Amino acid sequence: MLRPGGSLALSLAGAGSAGEPCYPLPWATTPDISFLTTPDELRGDLLAAGFQIALLHDTAAAMAPVLRQLETEGHPPLGEHVVTGENTKEWRINAIRGQVEGRLSLIEVLARKPT
Repeated sequence: MLRPGGSLALSLAGAGSAGEPCYPLPWATTPDISFLTTPDELRGDLLAAGFQIALLHDTAAAMAPVLRQLETEGHPPLGEHVVTGENTKEWRINAIRGQVEGRLSLIEVLARKPT
């Protein structure tokens, strides 16, 4: 439980407005096990829980250069794929393409619990 006066920072993938993303994704291989919220739904849930929203934005638009690099150059020598395996490339491309196409959002939130 967050004490009054405390802050909450979140960074999460959410639903975009342009339809379903392509699977597999890092958190789900199929749509039936993926539960995404929109930025507006998250804002409403946080406000209903008594939080004040200091910042809530979608940073997905900044991912286009990352997508181009991953598609053309592949993985860097070191990265998450070292642990998760080579199929990480497909997951990452689907996730980043979903963000660039508006099918996924990348939500960053800073909220405070009032005193």
